[in-house]
Amino acid sequence: MDGFDWFSGEPAAAFAHAHASGRALFLYWGASWCPPCNRIKADTFARPDFAELAQSFVALHIDGDAPGAQQLAAHYKLRSYPTLVVFRADGTEVTRLPCELAGGRFVKTLALALHATYTVAQSLSAALSRERTLSDDEWRMLSFYSWDTDEHQVLKNLDFAAALASMTRACTLDDAGLRLEWHAVHAAAMGGKAGIDQRSVIARICAALADPKTVCAQMDLVITYAVDLIRFLTEPGSDARAAFAQAWAAALETLISDPTLSLADQLSALRVRVRLARLGAPLEHMADLVRARVAASVAEVSEPALRHTVLNTAAGILADASLPEEAEALLVAELERSHSPFYFMHNLATIAKKRGDPVRAIDWYEQAWTSARGTATRLQWGTTYLQSLVDFAPHDAGRIDRLSGQIVDELSGMADPSSQRNATQLVRIAGKLGAWTGRSERAILLRQMALTLAA
Repeated sequence: MDGFDWFSGEPAAAFAHAHASGRALFLYWGASWCPPCNRIKADTFARPDFAELAQSFVALHIDGDAPGAQQLAAHYKLRSYPTLVVFRADGTEVTRLPCELAGGRFVKTLALALHATYTVAQSLSAALSRERTLSDDEWRMLSFYSWDTDEHQVLKNLDFAAALASMTRACTLDDAGLRLEWHAVHAAAMGGKAGIDQRSVIARICAALADPKTVCAQMDLVITYAVDLIRFLTEPGSDARAAFAQAWAAALETLISDPTLSLADQLSALRVRVRLARLGAPLEHMADLVRARVAASVAEVSEPALRHTVLNTAAGILADASLPEEAEALLVAELERSHSPFYFMHNLATIAKKRGDPVRAIDWYEQAWTSARGTATRLQWGTTYLQSLVDFAPHDAGRIDRLSGQIVDELSGMADPSSQRNATQLVRIAGKLGAWTGRSERAILLRQMALTLAA
């Protein structure tokens, strides 16, 4: 994150500085081990145009493991890593930006937000009520809003899929309307909603996928929504699924070889392309292709943040291509070099579970917990380790008892044990120990503590 100064100190002071200077504030909420955080740090935040634009706003970084960070997250409604929010100088929230955008697109969208006349919440209200005509830039802001990190800031209690469908019908800007429609269909897919005209939606999506310029502009959605929409809009084994998957695969091939995209984004497109091989779009010589691309990519990167996200995606590609041993070897070889080896240990545990080796999976979860750093991260990693013990070794009461005692000790020393992401872990702990039939005094204490703090 070189090239400009991130505000250091209390967030309240950053907001006060923004207010006093009349500048907007850009907030980045993240964690050192988070691959999307590392991607945006290595790509977008390192861009000269981002650094230049940063001269016009106050840049605030809140690390999820900083003291009291989860309390701050509750105040600003932050949860997922990363969450990227633009505020006016007076502290009014303007919008939340999706981290998956290509670097150049992100900078352009951020610039729109910095000069926006209306907040996204105001534009959404007008779009749904039809109380006034929205400008093209308002539609752009709505189409590039980070719905995944909204935390009910804009949507409140609205029906997500219905709101997006309504905006799609009202949108007067073609590019924005296309994004909104894809968001709407995906929301319907995730909500299990019926009533979608599948043929017409597939036809419109395929037309977009056939246009390289549209594919590049829609890069984030082409990558993120491929598998979900193919499964939602077509039947397994059908000719329609095969044709749709092949159309999507061709679009992904465009992204995989696009020199304007970052290496991380090219690899993300390749990973989805590999997954489509199981949905009707075979990939010739897949194993050899994947091995060659992964080896070249890993050899190319050395900067820690970029390497972290590249290694994570590369291991995922190998695993998805039915090469789990090679994915495992890649991750193990990276542990000594990585700035967040405990993150990769979770991936190694997943590989062990899929291989049918729960003992090895538990061992990786234990190593991850032992080496994890940061209060919120340690609680999350400890919870996952505890869950693996209850699931795969419920008879090992001694191990569960020891881990429960360690978590109790760490909770007792935390400033914000019941806030935001920490509260999520407490709910997981209480539920898992509540279902455990073993006996442990410290496990009982931990469950009671989790229930009390999460209440």
